[in-house]
Amino acid sequence: MELLGTQGVLRTRGDRHSAGHLHVEFLPESSAPDLKNKSFTITAEAEIPTGSAEGMIFTQGGFTGGWGFYMQQGKLVGEHSYVAIDRYRVVSTEPVPTGKVTLALDFKYDGGGMAKGGTIVLLANGRKIGEGRVDQTTPFKYALAEGQDIGEDTGTPVDFSYTPPFKFTGTLGKVTVELKPEGAAGGRALQ
Repeated sequence: MELLGTQGVLRTRGDRHSAGHLHVEFLPESSAPDLKNKSFTITAEAEIPTGSAEGMIFTQGGFTGGWGFYMQQGKLVGEHSYVAIDRYRVVSTEPVPTGKVTLALDFKYDGGGMAKGGTIVLLANGRKIGEGRVDQTTPFKYALAEGQDIGEDTGTPVDFSYTPPFKFTGTLGKVTVELKPEGAAGGRALQ
């Protein structure tokens, strides 16, 4: 399946979804990769200018539930909002390097049913720069009026540490979402 965007193409192949040089605004949840109740990895090719960058790399959902993957104050952040009750925020322990960099949020779902927890691992150029626990995840729909965005957040914020649209101030290249089958939390992506 291929969906045309305003500046590029969103490609879906099995459980691997990627957007190449594409600014995606409000892709409906029903059309976006389903991140609920499974392990996944979001990988972004980016260029970080001297002095760092800020802004949303990838978001799905918003205040009432969903995921945010962004840079703030020079650090990488991965966050999950569990039905507006709890927020689980992981911040890198060091700044993101400048220049061309591959950034990733790897979520390892605990499995064993719906709404379970997992672990967020943040990576820069394949090296772990942050890790933290998510105790519970949203089991069903994130929100009635939220979507998936790449390069900014056009809906409600996943948390209130930023204000939408929170446009990414670096340069984003290809952004890939890999969904992983249950039992393969750290395993290979489906092709």
